[in-house]
Amino acid sequence: MSENVRLSASRIGTAKKCSWSYWCKYHLKMPDKSNDGASRGTVCHNIFEYLGKDRHKKHFESIIKNGTVESSKAVHKLVKIQASRQDPPVDSKDNLDLMDEFIVRGLRYDFFGEESKNLDEGLSEQVFDLKVDDGGLSYHIYGFIDKLFIYDKGKKAVVRDFKTSKKKYTGSEITDNLQNLLYCLAVKKLYPNCEEFSTEFLFLNFDMSRDMLGHEGEGVMKLEPMSHDEIDGFEYQLNEIQEYLNSFGEDEATGNFAADMPFPSDGTFGGPLSCGFAKYPNQLKKDGTKMWHCPFKFAFEYWALKGKNGNTVKTVHDEEEHTLIPNEKEGEYLEKLSYKGCPRHSLKKDLDL
Repeated sequence: MSENVRLSASRIGTAKKCSWSYWCKYHLKMPDKSNDGASRGTVCHNIFEYLGKDRHKKHFESIIKNGTVESSKAVHKLVKIQASRQDPPVDSKDNLDLMDEFIVRGLRYDFFGEESKNLDEGLSEQVFDLKVDDGGLSYHIYGFIDKLFIYDKGKKAVVRDFKTSKKKYTGSEITDNLQNLLYCLAVKKLYPNCEEFSTEFLFLNFDMSRDMLGHEGEGVMKLEPMSHDEIDGFEYQLNEIQEYLNSFGEDEATGNFAADMPFPSDGTFGGPLSCGFAKYPNQLKKDGTKMWHCPFKFAFEYWALKGKNGNTVKTVHDEEEHTLIPNEKEGEYLEKLSYKGCPRHSLKKDLDL
């Protein structure tokens, strides 16, 4: 089998939203600054992975009992260390308090999958790295499953995914969720005797506790189980996506700009919304905060760490040059590069002039 591009939900999602963003991120490997939300999510996921191990059960029990990570010195210290190491750092009191709430909510929602009967196996951060080349299908998928529970002697699988976003899913994010499709496909391959596959998304920014009637909070989103036919159909879609991204080049990079797509009508985030409305870098909103925009919308300079063959190992923004340390014995070197900005918006600016 020829080498396939390794597909993930984020990689496919980027390509669908904007071909130019995909080109910048995955081919040019340009630096892409994160935000507080993404950094908080990383910290929370790391803590869930840590507490998912049996040997850390005492820390889990202490946090559950007292309702705060501060009740475990080890976990509290780990949260602060992790928070300070993110880019951007999220070690302010407000961020730490918010992550404390997120972590407690996630732990309190049947964290070990034991509330349902006939649990066979519970896994944290289950990795899948699957290459398929069979029956006319050829694809390579990769990802992490936050929590995977196997029930009823291997016949039923439940995937659980933690979300720290400010908004819950809506529209096509529910009816045609890419992560759900990939997760269920991966579980079917990992557990070929499994008969039922379903995904739960837990939105930690919302209440997930049950009321007096047993109804779950708005932060719990359980998708309908996927049938074998639906998963098989997705495999053929995935095969087409694989072929498209395997041959992705400069022509494809300018073939599907987000700015040229219609505004989404189902409340999702896409089309021109994913470009942002800022007309220049660091433009401020009326409240004095910076307007968000796609990281590849405007021009900037950056540094690349190159291997001896000229391949890009890592890139950072201009002010982060000091973080790149080339291994000169291995032939690595630094190169300063300039990015001219998204050609779609550069063209619009020229036309406006």
